[in-house]
Amino acid sequence: MSVETMKNTTPRRMRVRRFITDRYAYRAQPDYLSELITLGVIVLTAFWSMFVLASAMAGTLK
Repeated sequence: MSVETMKNTTPRRMRVRRFITDRYAYRAQPDYLSELITLGVIVLTAFWSMFVLASAMAGTLK
């Protein structure tokens, strides 16, 4: 019996699900350090501007 004549007994839905889970399970893990540094810079910039604005307003209220 050749491979071409053998009937596939696995349902298509199960094969698609297995393909997707295997694809994402064994992919290379990305480097999160650059994303973490970028997020830190954004948060630091946002808070720094709030502190500068608050100190400027506190100085003008005196």
